[in-house]
Amino acid sequence: MQDKDSVKNIGQVFPIVFFLVAVLISLTSMTRMVEEQRMQIGTLKALGYNKFQIASKYVLYSSLACIIGGLLGMNVGFILIPSLIWRMYEVIYQIPQFLISFNWEYGGAGLILISACIIGATIYSTVKELKEQPAILMRPKSPKLGKRVLLERINIIWKRLSFSRKVTIRNIFRYKKRFMMTIIGILGCTSLILAGFGLKDSIGSLMPNQYGKIFKYDFQINLKDGLDDNQKAEYMSNLNKNEDIEETIETLILTKTAINGENEEDIQIIIPKDQNQLDKMISLISIYDDSKIELQKGQICITDKLAQILGVKKGDTITLKDDDQEKQIVVSDVTENYVYHYGYMTLETYQDLYGDKFETNAILTKNKDMAEEEEDKLATEIMNENEVASLTRNSTIEDVMNTTMESLNYVVVVLIVSAGLLAFAVLYNLSNVNISERIRELATIKVLGFYDKEVYSYVTRETILLTIIGIFLGLIGGYFLNYFIIGTCEIDMLRFSKIIHPISYLYAILITVAFTIIVNIFTYFALKKIDMIESLKSIE
Repeated sequence: MQDKDSVKNIGQVFPIVFFLVAVLISLTSMTRMVEEQRMQIGTLKALGYNKFQIASKYVLYSSLACIIGGLLGMNVGFILIPSLIWRMYEVIYQIPQFLISFNWEYGGAGLILISACIIGATIYSTVKELKEQPAILMRPKSPKLGKRVLLERINIIWKRLSFSRKVTIRNIFRYKKRFMMTIIGILGCTSLILAGFGLKDSIGSLMPNQYGKIFKYDFQINLKDGLDDNQKAEYMSNLNKNEDIEETIETLILTKTAINGENEEDIQIIIPKDQNQLDKMISLISIYDDSKIELQKGQICITDKLAQILGVKKGDTITLKDDDQEKQIVVSDVTENYVYHYGYMTLETYQDLYGDKFETNAILTKNKDMAEEEEDKLATEIMNENEVASLTRNSTIEDVMNTTMESLNYVVVVLIVSAGLLAFAVLYNLSNVNISERIRELATIKVLGFYDKEVYSYVTRETILLTIIGIFLGLIGGYFLNYFIIGTCEIDMLRFSKIIHPISYLYAILITVAFTIIVNIFTYFALKKIDMIESLKSIE
C-alpha cells in the first residue's frame, strides 16, 4: 500500500512537467512549420483559395499529429511504462495477476488539452500569415533585424570579445523566441533529471538515518506477560553477562493514539527505566536547533512526522487515548525521526499521568560487532529463553524497508531516463528550427569562405551558451522541484530527508551535456548538407 501511494504521488507531479515541456516542443514545431510555408500559403491565396480552406490544411495536419501522437503516448503511458515498472516490482512482490487498462479519463483529458494548445497555436499562426497580401507572402520573410545588446554598453567586456563571440551574443538576443524556448526546455529537463536523482538520494538516506543515526540499538526483546520483578531482574542479569551484548536498557513500550482536534495517529511511547541511559540506544535530536533533547518531567517528546500530522509544535498539548482513558500532556520537544511515530517520556511522567507502576516489557540491546550469521545465532539463542515473547531486529526491519525503497528507485530510474530523452528531443527540435530559420544566412557565410567547422562553431556556440544558462537555471529549479516532490511522496509513516548529493548535480549536468553533444553531432552533418546555391537562389 505504501509503495502504491508513493508511485501514485510521483505520478501526480512528474507528468505535469513532462507535459509542459512536450507542449513547448510541439508549439515550436507547428508555429515554425506555418512560418516556413508562407510562400505556399501566399500561392494558394493568389489562386483563389479562401482563408478557411488554407487554414484547414494546417489544422488537419496538427489534429492528426495530436491524435496519432496522443494514442501512441497512451500506449506507452498505460501499457509499456506500467509493464516495465511492474516487472521491477515482481522481483520483490508475488501477485498472481497484473491487469493493464486504459484510463480514458486521464488520457482523454490530456489529449484534449494538448490538442487545444497545439491546434490553437496552429490556427493563430495561420490566421496571422493570412492577413498579409499574397505578393508579400510569396516572398521569404525578412530576416530579424540585429540590435545592440546591453553587453555592448559595458565596454570593458565587449571590446575584449572576438568578432565571432560578438556575433553569437547578438544572434542570441536577435532570435528571442528560440532563446526563451531553448532555456525553458533545458531548464525543465534538467530540473526533472535532478529531481529524479534527488528523490533517489532522499530515499537512499532514509534507512541509514533511522537505523544508525537515530536508533543505535540492535535488538528489541519483548518479554512475556506475567513475569514478576525477580524473574525480570534475573533475566536482565543473565543478559548483561552475555559476551555478545554490549549495552542493555529496560523500557516500557506502549501503543496509544495521539489526538489533536480532528487529527489522530497511532504512536509507540517508549519509557526508559533510566532516562540517562536512553541516549546510548536512541538519539533524540531537536528539529528546531539540532541540540540533544533531555526528557522533561510531566511532558512528552514526539517525533517530527507525528507533529506535522497532528499540527502541533513544542509547547502545544496533545491527547493520548487508549481503550480505557484519555490523558492530556504537553509536548516538550519535537525530535528527528524517519520511520514510524514515537513518543518519549520519563518514568516519573508515566507514573504521574497514569498512576501505574512501571513494568518493564521490552529490553533494548546494543550488540558487539559481529557477522550476520553470528547475529542470527544470538537472536535464536535469545528467542529460546523462557522469558522472551518475541524479538525485533533492527537489521531485519532495515532490510525490509530497503527492499521497499529499492522498488521506488526503479520508478526513479524510469523518470530520469525519460527526462534525459526529453532533453534530447528539446535540443534536437530547436536545433532543426535554428538551421531552417537561418538557412540563407548559413549558406551566405559558407559562400563567403567559412569552413564547415567554422559554420558549425558559429551555430552551436549559441546552443551551448543557451544550454549552459538552461542547466544553471534547471539546477535551481530541480532543487525546489525535488523539495516539492519529496513533500508530495511522503506517506504518513515515513519522513524523507530533503537532500541532493553534490554528485547528483554533477550527474544532471553530465546527462544534459551528453545529449547536447549528441545533438551537436547531428547538427554538424545537417550543416554540411546545406546547398549553398539552392539556398541562395530560393528567394527568386
